[in-house]
Amino acid sequence: MDQTKDTLRHIRTKRLNRKWCSIPTTMGGMKKSRRLVQWLFVLMLYGTIYPVAHSQDSLFHSQEVIWKERQAQVQHWKRVQDTFSTTVDSVKKRLFFERGARDTTALDSTLIFLIEKKKGISKFIYDIKTARTTWLLTPEPTPVEGDSLVLEELLETDSVENKNKDLVDTLSHLINGYERLIGDVIYLERWLGNQRAEVAINDVDTSTVKKDDPVRRHIVRAVQTNLGKDGSTSGFFDFPAWSNRLFLILVSLFYFYWMYKLGRKAEQDDEEFRLYQNEPLWIPFLKASIFFLTLLPFASLSVPVLILESSYFLVFVFLYILLYKELSAFKRKVLGLIFISYIILIVANLFLSAPWWTKVFAILANVIGMVVVWSIGRRTDVDNPIGYIHLYARWVIILGHFLAIVLNIMGYVSFARMWSLAAGIGLLQVIALRAVCEMLLHDIEQQYERAKPEAMLRRFDLKRMLLSFERLFRFCSAALIVLVLLNNFHLVREASSLLERLLMTEHKIGGIAFAYGNLMLAGAVIWLANWFQKNLKNLLDDSSPKNELQVRKVTLFPLFRLLIIVIGFLIGISILGLGIDKLTVIIGALSVGIGLGLQNVINNFVSGIILVFEKPFKIGDYVELADKKGQVMEIGIRSSTLLTDEGARVIIPNGDLLSGRLVNWTFRDADIRVNMTLTVDNTIRVEEVKQELEVKLASFEEIDRSIPMKIFTKEITVDSYQLSIQVGIKHVRYIERFRSRFLESFKEDMDARGVKVSSG
Repeated sequence: MDQTKDTLRHIRTKRLNRKWCSIPTTMGGMKKSRRLVQWLFVLMLYGTIYPVAHSQDSLFHSQEVIWKERQAQVQHWKRVQDTFSTTVDSVKKRLFFERGARDTTALDSTLIFLIEKKKGISKFIYDIKTARTTWLLTPEPTPVEGDSLVLEELLETDSVENKNKDLVDTLSHLINGYERLIGDVIYLERWLGNQRAEVAINDVDTSTVKKDDPVRRHIVRAVQTNLGKDGSTSGFFDFPAWSNRLFLILVSLFYFYWMYKLGRKAEQDDEEFRLYQNEPLWIPFLKASIFFLTLLPFASLSVPVLILESSYFLVFVFLYILLYKELSAFKRKVLGLIFISYIILIVANLFLSAPWWTKVFAILANVIGMVVVWSIGRRTDVDNPIGYIHLYARWVIILGHFLAIVLNIMGYVSFARMWSLAAGIGLLQVIALRAVCEMLLHDIEQQYERAKPEAMLRRFDLKRMLLSFERLFRFCSAALIVLVLLNNFHLVREASSLLERLLMTEHKIGGIAFAYGNLMLAGAVIWLANWFQKNLKNLLDDSSPKNELQVRKVTLFPLFRLLIIVIGFLIGISILGLGIDKLTVIIGALSVGIGLGLQNVINNFVSGIILVFEKPFKIGDYVELADKKGQVMEIGIRSSTLLTDEGARVIIPNGDLLSGRLVNWTFRDADIRVNMTLTVDNTIRVEEVKQELEVKLASFEEIDRSIPMKIFTKEITVDSYQLSIQVGIKHVRYIERFRSRFLESFKEDMDARGVKVSSG
């Protein structure tokens, strides 16, 4: 039995020893298993992330390849456009500056060359339009969803998409450039075709003898050729070209209606110029016609010279009809000479060609034009809208006539004709622009004077408004003069291409790309937002007070002004093409300097926002801060303005208003009380003085009778007693006036009774 127990004990001990000896081996296996699980987790995580990252890389790479291919294609089209433009410019210069007659062989070869170029340009226009349609309809690849690890790749993909959109926008500019180019080619084709017919007729006239008059036939062909040089008017009146002109017609009709309504309100003065009147009905009609014809070049940048000649001639006739009665005898003669000289100049340039007698006729016409311009330059009838021409404009017009004479003598007929027409049209244009500017400024002044006092227009200062409009009209006049000159010299396409290159060419500063056109547009948007926020109160609120105590509450205007500035700034940044990521980097780089150098400005700025929402005071409240006391006239983002009792305007930073001890005497229509102390001799009873004070105080109009009046005995001495008075006042501004009047009146009453009184 004992032996059996020993055997069992031995077996149990052996098993226990085996178990403890196997523990290290088991722990080592567990470590290996844990490492295996970790590696499996890493492989699973890599297998999950790798397809996403790989898809993002593939997406970005494919978009980058597409963008590079499209960019190369656009650059190719630009180079081809530059080549075509250089070729057409060389043909145009050769035709303008060539002296003497041209042979049929040279004209035919040039015509064939231009026809081939026109076909090539048309093909490129078709290809670019097709590419733009295809690029717009191509669906954008959608990015595969992933986590924050692929954020950088997503941003890069977004930047490539923006580049593709910029390329599509560039195609529109290319199409416009090619269309202007093909317009020049068509113009040169018609010009050369007319010259080819003229040369053929001259060859027939010289080789055969006919009964027909060769001079008459030559004049007819010269007129046809010169009309062809002035540009075809048929395309100008086509229906597709009337989109902008219809808008100008609507604006002119609105101006006619404005003048008609203004004429019904105004009292006509017999001493006033007819140009400034609006009755009878034919006067507004002529003024609206002058307005339309003067601004016609803005509606269509490329205007035939014949249209310019006719439109400004009609403007001159309409102005002469309106101002005939007000003109002096001398000015009537001068304007009559302008009329005759202009007709002679137009006819001479229609007949101008190779024969010597047409050149002599054109030279005489230019000499007459110089004499007339010198005559109208005298400073007589300065107040008349067409009284005289400015000195600089006069000399420029005379220079144009002089160059036309010199070029005619040298044999450059086409170029001389351009200078002659530019001088003639320029004379009428200068007269018309000055008259229209005076007319519009006087109409605005009339509208201001006829407007009701509560009208929005009356909230602006008249002198500043007229000065701003005068600057705007001068800028528009300068643009019109340049545009008419470019049309006279047939340089609209070249000027637009040069302007497009200057404004739309990208420049880089570091990693930021910008164009001068976008920079100017962004500046204009920010300037407009700044002007709008400055004049927001005039545009939306009647700033004139209803009485001397109350001004309309516009407390939220500072916040609106801030929003306008922020929105304008963000729009300007988006126009420049700066992304939010780049803007964040710039702001982060400048934040340290801004935080250290502009602490007070930022403090006042934040305080202004807090004041807008917290509203411890509003416009019209009477407040007191330290030694400054006055009525709140304006609450701005950075500072606020107080009007003191002395009439001075005190500008206080918003940080001081928020952190200082501010006393608002009119906060939520609070009761305003005045405390005074009077010392009276014992020669009169206390009750008698109190009754007299109650009657006296109630007689003042500044007293607010809704507030109980209080009169107490404060101290009593052997010789006198002291009374404490508290009364309500209607407004804080009345305190000093009431105190002065009351003390003077009470002193007179007490002196009459022989009682000494003093105030404390």
